[in-house]
Amino acid sequence: MKTFLFLLSLLVLNIITTAQAMDVTQFNELNARYLSAVNGDKNSVRKAIRYFNKLTIPAPYDSLIQTYRGSLESVMATHVYMPWNKMKHVELGSDLMDDALDEMTEIHDTTQLNGTSLSIHIRLNIAHSYFSFPDFLNRYQDSKDLISEILESPQFKSANIEIKNSTYELAAAMAKKDGDKQKQTAFLSKIQ
Repeated sequence: MKTFLFLLSLLVLNIITTAQAMDVTQFNELNARYLSAVNGDKNSVRKAIRYFNKLTIPAPYDSLIQTYRGSLESVMATHVYMPWNKMKHVELGSDLMDDALDEMTEIHDTTQLNGTSLSIHIRLNIAHSYFSFPDFLNRYQDSKDLISEILESPQFKSANIEIKNSTYELAAAMAKKDGDKQKQTAFLSKIQ
């Protein structure tokens, strides 16, 4: 009986832990670690991948962490030399990010993180990653589609200014790549 109660208490604690929200401090720490690795050298990317692989974050925030892991795996491809190793990292990263998109539900739209819908955080991170992929991987259109989804989503209106600016900057970069000067100027004019 004591064993049963012990296991039941562990189950209840797990349910309570899963329902907890990610606070802004925790998010800012994770985001800073991610951005530092993305802009760093091979060792910082490798350390961040290990860190995010070990991290246990409750749903639905785990989808965002999965996009961080996917993006970092893709960045790792720039730090290896053999083509088959490059492709291995890119494919793993793409799979992780695609899985995060596939797993999104309404809860990702309604869950707020730092004043912005979690679904927008996820889509924007993936859009940035796919935009940086070489053209032969055919992810540019996926990136454009994600930016369109963000701009058209009702949650975007209430997004924080940093997310809005990042979205407009990426949309402007895409317009520039497409040779659409008018769209590029329009998106740049929205940055505050």
